[in-house]
Amino acid sequence: MTARLIVNPTAGNGKAQHLFEAIAPYLAHEDVDVVQTTHPGHATELAREMAEREDITVISLGGDGTHHEVINGLMPSAKPVFAVLPAGTGNDFVRLLSYPKSPRDMLETALRGTEMRIDIGQVNSEYFLTVSGVGFDAEVAGWVNQHEKHGNGTWIFLRGILRHLVHYQSADMSIHVGDAVRSEKTFLLALGNSPYYAGGMLMCPSAAADDGLFQVVWVRDLARLSVLPLLVRVFRGAHLAHPAVQTFEASQLSVDGPAHMLVHADGEIVGHLPVTFTIHPRAIRVRRGNAQ
Repeated sequence: MTARLIVNPTAGNGKAQHLFEAIAPYLAHEDVDVVQTTHPGHATELAREMAEREDITVISLGGDGTHHEVINGLMPSAKPVFAVLPAGTGNDFVRLLSYPKSPRDMLETALRGTEMRIDIGQVNSEYFLTVSGVGFDAEVAGWVNQHEKHGNGTWIFLRGILRHLVHYQSADMSIHVGDAVRSEKTFLLALGNSPYYAGGMLMCPSAAADDGLFQVVWVRDLARLSVLPLLVRVFRGAHLAHPAVQTFEASQLSVDGPAHMLVHADGEIVGHLPVTFTIHPRAIRVRRGNAQ
């Protein structure tokens, strides 16, 4: 076996199954162990079985939630090469990897593409690939994950934003970086290992997955009428210039605040405050396309 392909057949409301059927004729000529998930957390279990093997590639076929499960099975050992076949609603992680568009070329990249090492984020005991955070976007993510994800990931997230605008209140949070502590009413706090979330929104536009640091975006209390214009800026990464936004880099950060506040990672709800975020530099090998 040169690879294990973990398929989430329910991802992307049929996209994953369609992609799997498109690559199936090419898999017949490869030494690939194909396994399908049957329940939440199953992808983590299937990836964990391979976590100590340096001689294989573990491929996640699904959306960012599936990739999140797989990376949590591979870490902390993370000896295999990790690759993805994107078939979700957002597909934010794959934006870093310059994957081709055709199913056959995607599979070729996943099996034999160029290797690179990337950082992995951790929030308490959960690992993540893209962005983690607490506040408004975590509350929206919690709503989105309770509803069917039909269509484009950004539009689904926007629907959640509009539903939460009326009643969401900024919360008192304390952010600890080293020996420094700062407490303020906070609209949201996002830590990016990569720039994108929610289907291509540039929440952390300067984040790089191979520099050993999070880009931290701290949005302090906002007047209600300022929220939607600011969030529109996130689509092009222009929100950092807003006076309520502060950005900095950190390799570790802790947050205290109301215990009911949700925490998300890769768009999945992973717990509540308080939390500690840590980055693991160059923790895993991944496959990418040829474009830089």
